[in-house]
Amino acid sequence: MLARGPIRAIATIEVTMLAARIDTLTSALSHKRQLRQLRQSQADGYHLVELDSCFIRYREAGRGPKTLVLAVDPPITLECYDQLLALLAPDYHVYVFELPGFGYSMVKSDFQFHFEATIETLQELLRHWNAGPYTLAFPCASAFFSIALANQYPELVSHLAMIQSPNWQQEQAWKHRLDPHRVLNRAVVGQLFMKLKKRHVAEQWVKFVSNTPDFTRDSLPLIDRQLKHGGCYCLASAMQYGLPEKSPTLLEVTQPARLIYGEQDRSHKATNFETIRDYGHQISLHPIHQAGHFPELEAPDIFKSFIDELHQSNC
Repeated sequence: MLARGPIRAIATIEVTMLAARIDTLTSALSHKRQLRQLRQSQADGYHLVELDSCFIRYREAGRGPKTLVLAVDPPITLECYDQLLALLAPDYHVYVFELPGFGYSMVKSDFQFHFEATIETLQELLRHWNAGPYTLAFPCASAFFSIALANQYPELVSHLAMIQSPNWQQEQAWKHRLDPHRVLNRAVVGQLFMKLKKRHVAEQWVKFVSNTPDFTRDSLPLIDRQLKHGGCYCLASAMQYGLPEKSPTLLEVTQPARLIYGEQDRSHKATNFETIRDYGHQISLHPIHQAGHFPELEAPDIFKSFIDELHQSNC
């Protein structure tokens, strides 16, 4: 007979595998219909690209000499970026994309939400565009993807403009403060909860962390429309696999880098953003006093000025 330890370990592995499959299989089963409809109705500047393990929906604007890549912070949608893109387009070649498993960036059945697997997907996307080297402006937990890309593929990354992100340990504390009863961080339970409550979670989250009433008012209908019409919000899988307790290997960045963050984000009241300097003593911090969790969208003019300064000063 097998001892209880091995039996328990096997059961844990099986539950873990099932948890991710809840998201990947449901996305894979619906993606053909959803993507066909999207391709028929997409506005100018919106695109879909098929990668090895997922589809990525993105917007492209501008033809400036430097290429800036923005990752969407779920549940925000691409449609929320009109004002920011209008400001950036005269000076930059801009891409903004929805992360795998969010919005209409639908994953295939073999997609893995694990950190390193996501890095491979993102470098595939950057190479597909063939417009580097890039300035990466990734928010919150996805900022760690930008650090790893800068470490592993320095030829692709010229600058980093991280948004609303401390070090890994502080991000873990943030994650657990938001989910004290471990609903989202519990395999299977979290995935099923998000299937049932994704529209409610999205609405409550934006209302809680945004500090800009106009942005909140304008973005919520866009978010709800996307989720109502089949958009993905694989938050539980992303938290369980992409943001695990143990930090991936993240080295100091050598590229010019800065952190831009909104000071009025209620979810980050206890966060020490100074800890981002664990990944490079040269990283400068740039708070936006009036903004909440989405400073690039809540204060786009100030955000652009910080991006301009990053390229002008290289620090």
